Amino acid sequence: MNRNKILIGLQLSAHGAQLTWYGDELKEPQTLSLPGEMDNGLMEVPAGVWNALSREEASEKAAGYIRELLDMVPQLQGVEKHNVRICVTVPDLDEKMSKRLKTVVRQAGVDERWIFLQDFRTSFYYYVVNKKKELWNGDVAFLSVQDDRMNGYILHIDKTTSPHTASFRQEASCDVSEKARAGRSDEDWDAERDRLLYELLGKLFERRNVTASYLYGGYFDARWAKRSFQYLTFHRHAFQGQNLFSKGACYGVMARCGEIRMPDIIFQGVDMVKVNIGMRVRVKGRLETVPLIRAGVNWYEAYGTLEVVPESEKNVSILSEDEDGSGTIRHILRLDHFPDRPDRASRLRVSVWFSAPKTLEAEVTDLGFGSLYPASGRIWHRSIRIT
Repeated sequence: MNRNKILIGLQLSAHGAQLTWYGDELKEPQTLSLPGEMDNGLMEVPAGVWNALSREEASEKAAGYIRELLDMVPQLQGVEKHNVRICVTVPDLDEKMSKRLKTVVRQAGVDERWIFLQDFRTSFYYYVVNKKKELWNGDVAFLSVQDDRMNGYILHIDKTTSPHTASFRQEASCDVSEKARAGRSDEDWDAERDRLLYELLGKLFERRNVTASYLYGGYFDARWAKRSFQYLTFHRHAFQGQNLFSKGACYGVMARCGEIRMPDIIFQGVDMVKVNIGMRVRVKGRLETVPLIRAGVNWYEAYGTLEVVPESEKNVSILSEDEDGSGTIRHILRLDHFPDRPDRASRLRVSVWFSAPKTLEAEVTDLGFGSLYPASGRIWHRSIRIT
């Protein structure tokens, strides 16, 4: 790799921050010990910073916090961040959060071309498939506690498809709040939590070949989960980890920058575009399908643009094709009140992007044709429901 390139996975949420980095002198990504680190291995995120990212607008305060985190990487202290390649991972992503994150990281000094985003689910997938294959030959379980609920998830890789596909779904949950404790003594509550975890594991493992389990955070403890841990580790690998998401984000940026080779698996995250978007255009006299957006990218990062010279058409056709090529739908955008010009005397810019997981926006802008036919400034737009 470029000896000066620093690859960073940055985990951010209301519960804290964590940073994992990779550079030329490292064999494996390394998670930093951050000042003021809490018991869960996370550094506290100031409320004003998280509010700016999650509910408001990008702010200099948030950018300053990101800059402060980046400066904790030994090779980045007090220097420009032009060699940084970063993947920021957060619990959930939408279009607004995506824009705010990219803005504050850019304000912190990172080139926007090298800013990548993914949610926690995607980061867990990257973490798992970059471990020994024997750990993910079967299903992989993930357990965590959030908002007083113990949750169990399964990462499943379907090997009957080509390429293989992976999914991550919640399969079980139970209440571990004070209400569920119902005044029990510490000893009785430990026994009850052990029972609840044992039952949750039973639901996760039922009719599944689970080869590894990951317990996230500091809630799970062998001192009270005696029976559960025996069941958990019987012919299975089990790990307690606190850097799954930041390290998964670091693997994500390493993959995008060509530092590691990922297995031939498509992760079907909740935000993934499941269709190919393209257009049929003439290339050197022959009709060809030109891709605008490829299946497999997150909808909030999906964008495509193409300039075309129409012949006599007064409409633009956008194609959506299933990722396996099994079906294609043609979506027509009519160019009403198109300027009166000869055939092939116009240039059109076609732009497509997703405004929601299943809503494609298509926009056509008249660029004119040089000084002979100046641009009219006319723009046509259509929102397309993708099923």
